Amino acid sequence: MVVGPTGAGKSVIIDTLAKSRKEWTGGQTYIHTINPKMITTKELYGVLDPESRDWTDGLLSKTFKEMNTDLPVGKEQERRWILYDGDVDAVWVENMNSVMDDNRILTLANGDRIRLLKHCAMLFEVFDLQYASPATISRCGMVYVDPKNLGYAPFYERWVKNKTKAYGETIGDNLRDLYVKYIESCIERIFEGNTGEELVEPLKFITPRTTLNVIQQLCDLVDSMMPAPDQNPNDEFDKMDKFFIFCIIWSLGGCLVVDDREKFNQFVVGLAQQVLPQNSLYDNYFDIGKMGFMKWEDLVPAYEPPTDKKFGSILVPTVDTVKYAWLLNQIMMLKKPAMFCGDSGTAKTVTVQSQFKSLDSDKYMILNINFSSRTSSLDF
Repeated sequence: MVVGPTGAGKSVIIDTLAKSRKEWTGGQTYIHTINPKMITTKELYGVLDPESRDWTDGLLSKTFKEMNTDLPVGKEQERRWILYDGDVDAVWVENMNSVMDDNRILTLANGDRIRLLKHCAMLFEVFDLQYASPATISRCGMVYVDPKNLGYAPFYERWVKNKTKAYGETIGDNLRDLYVKYIESCIERIFEGNTGEELVEPLKFITPRTTLNVIQQLCDLVDSMMPAPDQNPNDEFDKMDKFFIFCIIWSLGGCLVVDDREKFNQFVVGLAQQVLPQNSLYDNYFDIGKMGFMKWEDLVPAYEPPTDKKFGSILVPTVDTVKYAWLLNQIMMLKKPAMFCGDSGTAKTVTVQSQFKSLDSDKYMILNINFSSRTSSLDF
């Protein structure tokens, strides 16, 4: 079991082990990944019809059977791993206890007994073991991955290297200087409450975030806004402090609750020590063409009442809808997933759908799926 929070490097560790095995032995390692919590236990292990006695294999039992077959001649060094990437709890993992002890046998409801062969192994990639029973934990070897060992610095450094190759040493040096000037201090302020002079209460997110997660979002936002290398960013682009500040506000500070946004705004202004807009940085966007801040309200289009729409689908453009539609567009440009968080009635659905309607229908297809606490895996 590889245990640790998101972004600690669990997947990379497992992938590196598989690749190093190939370098060492020459044998390929195949990893079959299953999230055991995405489906019910019957869909996982299979189900026996009580009347007809017909057996239907589950996702896990089918994968387990296919994996535990003899190796072909000449491929004696091949290895097959089944990776459970999801929460471990007593509901589904108890059936695995007989596989993890000396028996190494999976017993199914139809009487099938499948032995875990020597060239196969089971790995668990989990956030924590809060819901696992002692019977399960005592049968497994544990590798705990502390997120502080890896941190967010290696991700940023790799990203800067790629930017340096594309744009040249000047941009790369600037990005490293901006990291030292802003990022470490901002992360400390948000997650630890360290203002540089005293310890105060950390800032609150509307949904939990990790340090690596916000740094990834920062890099993505910079990627989406920077001109292409062949367009030769103008000389002023070397002075990218203000541009970087704008990206910090909408990545590191993008998910902060409203009350804490002002605290973060004041902290960033204090770090910058240069001329910035008098009003909140959240009320301004950065114009790459002019290399300066402009007000979001200047982008709000005039409202024209539609004649043939349902009342619930009418969007009256405001500063907030313009902000979030712009951010969604930047994320979609990179083909990255996006998540809108907010209370009911804050125009999440209408903002997203209005953005979708502006897309070229020849290039994009839109599929709406409603989820609730009652949605089952079979429904999906």
